Amino acid sequence: MSTTLGSGAARPRPARCPTVCAVARGSGTRLDVRDPEVVPPPDGRATAGPFLDSGGVTTSELPPTPPAGAPRPAPPPWLIDALLGFAVLDVVAFAIAADVGGGRTDPWLAYPIAVVLGLLVLGRRRFPVGVLVATALVICAYYTLDLPPIGLALPVSVALYSAAVAGRLWWSVGVAAALVVASTYFRLAEGDDAGYVLGYELATTVALMAAAIALGHGAFARRQRDEQRRHADALREQTLELEAADRLARDREAVARDLHDVVGHHLAVVSLHANVAREALDDAVSTRDDVALATARAELDQVRASTTAALTDLRATVRALRGAGAPAGVADQARIDRLDDLARTARAAGLDVTLDVDLPAGTADGSAAGAAVYRVVQEGLTNVLRHASASSARVRVALDPPGDALAVEVRDDGRAAAGPPGDGFGLRGLRERVAVLGGTVTTDVPDGGGFRLRARVPVPEGSAGAVRRSGDGGAP
Repeated sequence: MSTTLGSGAARPRPARCPTVCAVARGSGTRLDVRDPEVVPPPDGRATAGPFLDSGGVTTSELPPTPPAGAPRPAPPPWLIDALLGFAVLDVVAFAIAADVGGGRTDPWLAYPIAVVLGLLVLGRRRFPVGVLVATALVICAYYTLDLPPIGLALPVSVALYSAAVAGRLWWSVGVAAALVVASTYFRLAEGDDAGYVLGYELATTVALMAAAIALGHGAFARRQRDEQRRHADALREQTLELEAADRLARDREAVARDLHDVVGHHLAVVSLHANVAREALDDAVSTRDDVALATARAELDQVRASTTAALTDLRATVRALRGAGAPAGVADQARIDRLDDLARTARAAGLDVTLDVDLPAGTADGSAAGAAVYRVVQEGLTNVLRHASASSARVRVALDPPGDALAVEVRDDGRAAAGPPGDGFGLRGLRERVAVLGGTVTTDVPDGGGFRLRARVPVPEGSAGAVRRSGDGGAP
């Protein structure tokens, strides 16, 4: 017998010498088949001797390796039913062939009934109760023909299990009890030994039937638990998806509010200064007035300062959205102790701002409540600059008399905006921001004219040490 798969002369292989197939993993795989005790040639190819051969094999030609711990695929249901039907047929046929007791009708008449019992098993999944009742009736008919005994529990055990596993527990129990009672009654009526029937056969039959029913009901209970678990997992996943969508919507609203508050305020200031600078440049060109030129330069400096501040706030917002860390920068972006900066910016745009902050030291600084107060004042002053045509504005921030909330008021002496108060995106976003903290935002037109924006923002307890800060229209 030749042992060489490649080229070269054939030599007889030593008896009972194992071979080793070495396969290296990779997209291009080299397959070596060799004797373990022989060193292969340097070029990896065999020309003679017990080194068999080498060849190139791609991974697509190798059978896929299942992942570790992956469950094996279950056999198809029809195959399981066929095996169970064959098992019933085999058990009944064996009992018929044994013919315990003898002297009965020709046993060859019993084998077709055994085939019927085996075939009934094939419908156990679609018609579990029908198969159970039909099996019981076939067994009763079998014994009425005085054929060789085949027992009671074994022929019906598969049908009992199938009905129980389909959730028909009481059908299984009822049919089993009826068969046991009928069999025991007729056995005793025929004169069988009562001690044997009641002491041994009855206990054995009941135990086998109870075991089949218990196994089926246990499988049904496990399946129910698995379905409930899957249903709970699906509900949990749906809940998580809804929560994620809700968080995304809230995040988008927060981004919209921040962009409006940061960009809107600075652009309003830039627009005002740019208009003043344009008018000053027109005057300087027409009259060659150095004062007008200096005014234009000053206004352009304010434009540059406002755009720089806007970029700084936008970067802080972007860092917060991207999770880049810089929480201090975000906290510094909107704080109660930066209200002076808002007032200074509005004054530089020509608005006479009176700032009155009467709060205990450190109240809500660096907190969500402090940021909300800052945004209320920012939105109020921005609306005054853009819409009110006002010459002055008053800002007041203080604790409500109970001391559990911040009261904010921004009032101007200009004209109220056309339409109902609060139609813009800014006030809408402001209401959303404050409502998250449990506060309220209201707008109205006071008796003396102008427009008034008021907000109430809850704050945590624990502030102490009253500090009063105020600014008039002249000092920054």
